[in-house]
Amino acid sequence: DIRNVCGEVRLSDNLFKVVSKDEKVESPGMKYKHYAPKTKCYLVDVNEEQVNKINNLLRVNKQKGIKTCVLAFKEDLPKIEVEDELIIDIGSKNDLTSVSKNIFTDLRRIDELNCDQALIEGTERKNLGLSLMNRLIRACENNVL
Repeated sequence: DIRNVCGEVRLSDNLFKVVSKDEKVESPGMKYKHYAPKTKCYLVDVNEEQVNKINNLLRVNKQKGIKTCVLAFKEDLPKIEVEDELIIDIGSKNDLTSVSKNIFTDLRRIDELNCDQALIEGTERKNLGLSLMNRLIRACENNVL
């Protein structure tokens, strides 16, 4: 058991919150956005209505003339109501290792689509999803829906 070697692991209180510029953090990645698109991004937090929330936001944005792209998991692609050229497949919910390896490339692809904003599908905040969500929250500048 790793606890016998390392002791108890404690997650930082700063992991998912907005950190002020004067606040001390455990690492710079908790305070500053890295590899973030220039496009305004919103993280759609994981819940049972996640895809419906994305589709509702897409409809509202379309009515307002806001060009929106979506980063979504492979399993949800068929359910998301956006043009194929405006959706980025970030991989499978069941393979967060692969998603994590490609997430920075996927985030950079957002700007290539020349959209007004991006909606990013979130995952559960446990195991590898914890790290992935921390990066996505920072890339979205704490804009979590």
